[in-house]
Amino acid sequence: VAFGELRGPMREETEAWLSKQIGQCARALDAKRGELEDTALLDLVNRTQLEAGKADVSFAANFNLRAKIPAGPVTVRDIASIYVYENTLYVIEATGAQVKAALEHAARYFRPYESGKSPQELIDRDIPGYNFDIAEGVNYEIDLRRPFGDRIVNLTFRGKPLAPDQMLRVAINNYRYNGGGGYTMFKGAKILDRSSEEIRDLLIEWVERHGEIPAEPDDNWRIIP
Repeated sequence: VAFGELRGPMREETEAWLSKQIGQCARALDAKRGELEDTALLDLVNRTQLEAGKADVSFAANFNLRAKIPAGPVTVRDIASIYVYENTLYVIEATGAQVKAALEHAARYFRPYESGKSPQELIDRDIPGYNFDIAEGVNYEIDLRRPFGDRIVNLTFRGKPLAPDQMLRVAINNYRYNGGGGYTMFKGAKILDRSSEEIRDLLIEWVERHGEIPAEPDDNWRIIP
């Protein structure tokens, strides 16, 4: 039942729950530039998935460009707006090569490099933003001057180059596990764990548990030049 269809006490209870304060944030955060640079908002999603799945690497997309968290008190509604889909969390066994393949696939979100054009001008608007995944747990750069399939450079895991045969616990959503968005490298991977809760609820629980939302991104990835 959609919130707008709720009536009477049920609507009042839902409104009270959505308005409940569950945490704090030192400064206002938003998702506006989440496709162009690392943001604290998307770091929160990946941090939640890493912790819930006891994972090495996590993938997430910037689902709602209008999402924002205010400075000061943060409510359930603020956190719920970050993750607008009813996805659940899967933790799979994947190799370093599969992680790189997923990042290379994500990097197709940008058209071939043209001198003088910014990354924002190179976004391929035929590709939905929810199919541009960003990873946490690894550090990397997307070099737009390089050809498709060879754009991920300086890919490291725990301070060392990520070996193609490195086995990892990788956190993704159920849509990605089923190959959604063209991420076929994960389809049929061995499942190590999966959540019965939606990722949105895991996010709310993370904020309730930790109280303070980190306000600065960890800058583990960037676009060059």
